[in-house]
Amino acid sequence: MGRLPYPIKAGSFWVTLAAVLLLAAAQPRAETNTIGRFVSGSLSTILATHEREPFLMALWSLDCPPCREELALLGEIRRENPWLRLVLISTDDGSQAETAQELLHESGLDNVESWIFGEPNAQRLRYEIDAAWYGELPRSYFYAANHKRVSVSGALKPQHLEAWLALNKP
Repeated sequence: MGRLPYPIKAGSFWVTLAAVLLLAAAQPRAETNTIGRFVSGSLSTILATHEREPFLMALWSLDCPPCREELALLGEIRRENPWLRLVLISTDDGSQAETAQELLHESGLDNVESWIFGEPNAQRLRYEIDAAWYGELPRSYFYAANHKRVSVSGALKPQHLEAWLALNKP
């Protein structure tokens, strides 16, 4: 093996650069959240995480065109209201998590709490979320600080979101 045309000494620029590059490559990407697996009991975890605070929970799917439009709207609303507590749950199979993450990225929803169904029995997970919900999408739940909720089936209207935001702004 040949010699380098310059000496490499401990503490040199090249050693420091190599160390920084190695450390950077080993770190997870901070700009995106990973999607959690929504399994039996996950709703309780979500409610405990958002105890005594209002939040919006939106359910969606990759193969639902109105859901994609709603995600774009939520991305806009979130940019304008970064304080908004938003929980997104994809009803797709967990094997589609990477594709779901890409769509969230495109919608500007990288740093939003996100879940994807992680059990084969989707009907059981839907029932756990809401016994009166049969799977129509998009489906949203507006949670008050006391966790009383209002459900909405179908695409959200911007004026509905804005009215709820005005009532729940910190």
